[in-house]
Amino acid sequence: MSRAPWRDHIVTTLIAFVSTFFGVALIQGSQLMVDFIVADDPEAAGLFGTAVLSVAVVFIGIGAYTAAVVTANTFSTIVAGRVRTIAQYRLLGQTAGKLRANLAGEGFVAGLVGTLLGLASALVTYRLLVQAGIDREFLPTADSVNYTWVAPAVAIPAVISVLTVWVAAYVGSRAVSKVSPVQALSAHVETPVEERRSSAVRKISFGLFMAVGVALLLGGCGLGVVSPMGVLVAFWGGVFSFTAVVIGAVMIVPRLLALIGRCFGSSAAVVLARGNVTRAPRAATRATIGMIIGVALIVMFVVALATMKQIVWMYLLEQNGGQVPEAEKMVFDQSMMAVNGVMVSLTCVSVVLAAIGMISNLALAVIQRRRELGLLRAVGATSSQIRLMILVESAVTSIVAIGFGAILGILYGWAGAQSTFGAVVGGFALPVVPWELPVTVAAATITLALVAAIGPSIRATKVSPVEALAVS
Repeated sequence: MSRAPWRDHIVTTLIAFVSTFFGVALIQGSQLMVDFIVADDPEAAGLFGTAVLSVAVVFIGIGAYTAAVVTANTFSTIVAGRVRTIAQYRLLGQTAGKLRANLAGEGFVAGLVGTLLGLASALVTYRLLVQAGIDREFLPTADSVNYTWVAPAVAIPAVISVLTVWVAAYVGSRAVSKVSPVQALSAHVETPVEERRSSAVRKISFGLFMAVGVALLLGGCGLGVVSPMGVLVAFWGGVFSFTAVVIGAVMIVPRLLALIGRCFGSSAAVVLARGNVTRAPRAATRATIGMIIGVALIVMFVVALATMKQIVWMYLLEQNGGQVPEAEKMVFDQSMMAVNGVMVSLTCVSVVLAAIGMISNLALAVIQRRRELGLLRAVGATSSQIRLMILVESAVTSIVAIGFGAILGILYGWAGAQSTFGAVVGGFALPVVPWELPVTVAAATITLALVAAIGPSIRATKVSPVEALAVS
């Protein structure tokens, strides 16, 4: 394998590393709690361990879902950048199936390397942290607690990570079958222009899933007024409606990108940037959907827990005649802060994975547009204009991904709290959005836009006009 293809898989390796590190850390953290229970009450350890492991597997699954989306999108971008090479192989007799299998094999190796590194790093980090806790007397000594340094269940996130990357690589490389051998005979091969019109099947599926999802969400929230069982109905409403969002993202995201792009003015660099982020709807959607999912998950938990806290607090006030004892209030606040911290921490991995994918997609897009960038330099575009164009592309993508994800998260968070605790207030509660949330969202948007633009903008300004005029 040549050097260039492996450079394409740095992001895939990093995704496998992060998802495995997170999963192993979650398993080992769960095992630590089980070790404490065993030391105190061995009989209760079995049931507690099963419960904790089940919760851990759920969050590992959430991380794996995000990793799969990001990996599939990364391989779709890789295929777009290898159109000429793939066309040459097709011209020499290679089948699309064989080429897809080769790409999936590259993904498997990259995923395996990242998984092994993540597994080793997580276990070493766990050992160092626990030992530091013992040395500082923050944790019990090894004489009183039999610490499990390598839990057998760490194989679960490792296997899930490798399989996720492997399958996602194969799914993401399906565009190989659309590459024609004739493209190998062209002097220069451009990535094919995407079909802007969504298929009728996609539109019908989007409408059906959204209609069922919204109906179940509203039904669950209404049922929550009289029974906490409403959350079971709302859960499926969330599944169906969010599936509709994923299906229809290629119809929604490009329109949002165009809308936000108009807010940046009408200079030449901005107009070019706006055109770049909207001319390929599927590529634009691939770059943002992972971040939308990750942000929606975090915001959902934050809003759901904040709304739940408000509902329960009003109930406590009512039960105590408007005055809750200070000690009880302190315990309540500490408990809610702990739960909120744990839930946000567990879902942060999705945002990290999505951010990696979004940054890599922008970087790969710049690499694939070297000829276009060279032409811009040849007709007089300055380095400042090129940098501004890349920065605007990054900013527009970041605003849409984080903003749309935050809106979805607020809606789903409120629906979850209302369908679960609506019966406590005997009606509908307003969603509670902590003031820290919009500040964090704004800061995250600015940071992501800047970080995502640094590498690609530097690379873009180094493209020589000669490259655009040369015939390969």
